[in-house]
Amino acid sequence: MKNKLPTYTLNQLYFLKEIFYSELEYAGDGRRKINIGLNLFYGYPPEDTEQWKLGFRDGVKKPIGKTKKGDLKLDVFPSKEFKALSVQAIIDAALVKAREIKEKLMGLYQGSTFNKTVIYEAPPYLLSIDGTSADFVAEFILDDSCTSPYAKAITSCFNAPDNTTLMDTLRANRCGFFDVIPIPLPINSDLRNLWATDEHYLIDGKRIFVHFFEWAVEKYLHQASVVTTGPHQLAIGIPLNNAITLYEHYAANGPLEFNGVHIDFNAPHSIPFSDKKVGLWIHAFKNCIISSSNTPTADLMKLAFC
Repeated sequence: MKNKLPTYTLNQLYFLKEIFYSELEYAGDGRRKINIGLNLFYGYPPEDTEQWKLGFRDGVKKPIGKTKKGDLKLDVFPSKEFKALSVQAIIDAALVKAREIKEKLMGLYQGSTFNKTVIYEAPPYLLSIDGTSADFVAEFILDDSCTSPYAKAITSCFNAPDNTTLMDTLRANRCGFFDVIPIPLPINSDLRNLWATDEHYLIDGKRIFVHFFEWAVEKYLHQASVVTTGPHQLAIGIPLNNAITLYEHYAANGPLEFNGVHIDFNAPHSIPFSDKKVGLWIHAFKNCIISSSNTPTADLMKLAFC
């Protein structure tokens, strides 16, 4: 990312919306849209170039063997080797995984009406490339084999029995789920800080992550069934820079409308803080479930849903 960013427009931002929701392919006009959109995403000039590839530097690695437990060992590519990699495999891995994620979400949503929703930032991106193949390594939380703290926070919140899938846990508790950014893209703390603080990411009066959030809510409410009467509870498991952007926005602009139900996004905790679990780091906002490690926890999610 450059120190001085170019000016971004709403029309350029909409290329990202197409990337998120239109199942583009990295070919023809789709290539142009992906190049422009991802350059904007990572802070480069919104042009039909492949500069955005640098944003994937930490998410693309090479296999160097296996651990004693049989897990794959990965290492970063030296700069020259990374520069020589084709962008096709790098972006195709994200687009293919995004389609798999959509199918799993449709399976979660089908036949359910949710009275609560967990919202995370984005699926993880990790690609292993060697001389003959490119394998996507990172697991989406609805993948059966996923053991990430993001998945564990949900199953532990609802005291799910061992070997219960996350899909079954969510459906049994009438709890929906979505990521604000629906496709796996590498995101780090520097990028989050850039989105939250640089004036060039204030587009049409809103921070870029607010745009992402509004698109995601719109899509979720179109795809999933949520209650239209009574309260709808949210658990926000988004890293703090992007989460704070949302709290600032809704503090100034009023409640979030969720399928006709108005939600006080910035509602405070109502529990006596003297009764909280010893050592539990609690934010001012009830729906914020991010811990001091910048990841969600079951204890905070339980408070969000109490």
